[in-house]
Amino acid sequence: MDVIHGLRNAVIEGNEESVIELSNKAIKENIPPKKAILEGLAKGMQIVGEKYESKEYFLPEIIISADACRVGMEILQEKLKEGDISYKATVVIGTVHGDIHEIGKTITRYFLEASGYKCVDCGRNVKAETFINTIKENNANVLAMSTMMTPTLESMKDVMKKLNDAGLRDKLKIIIGGAAVDDKFREEIGADFYAKDANMAQRLLDEYFGGSST
Repeated sequence: MDVIHGLRNAVIEGNEESVIELSNKAIKENIPPKKAILEGLAKGMQIVGEKYESKEYFLPEIIISADACRVGMEILQEKLKEGDISYKATVVIGTVHGDIHEIGKTITRYFLEASGYKCVDCGRNVKAETFINTIKENNANVLAMSTMMTPTLESMKDVMKKLNDAGLRDKLKIIIGGAAVDDKFREEIGADFYAKDANMAQRLLDEYFGGSST
């Protein structure tokens, strides 16, 4: 089995040790880091997402595979040359103010990064002003917000209002997720997309941004 297929399978199996070994082997064998990321790690995460949708995998398997993918990304991204770095879009991502849950948000970030998006993670309990400043500093194309709790839906509404006040709303695509939100709430606050999980978030953004890079 070659290195690329090995990376893909190691991510699917959530085998972090193999991902580390094969990522370093890819560098040693002068395999382009971008190729190893896109055809190895990203393809592995795509298959993991498909397994999740078909209920062959569940959240624990997703987390293990995402962690393995992240380790490989960290190793390979260090070897990317400036000309190799092209992104479909820049995404600012975070859990809104008042909510400290971040597993789903973090997994979504891993899916997006593996698929060619630059992600700037604001973490959890993020105030509207932090989102806005981060969007400005990174010239972001997308804001991805999540919340697991009904009381913090007001925080999401507050972000939307302040984006409008700052003149940023029309410059962004906004995607929301988390147990407390649904497509009806997306429509209510004027966001662009609702994703029930990380795989859906990646697919929705891919449908919009396609193969383009920024």
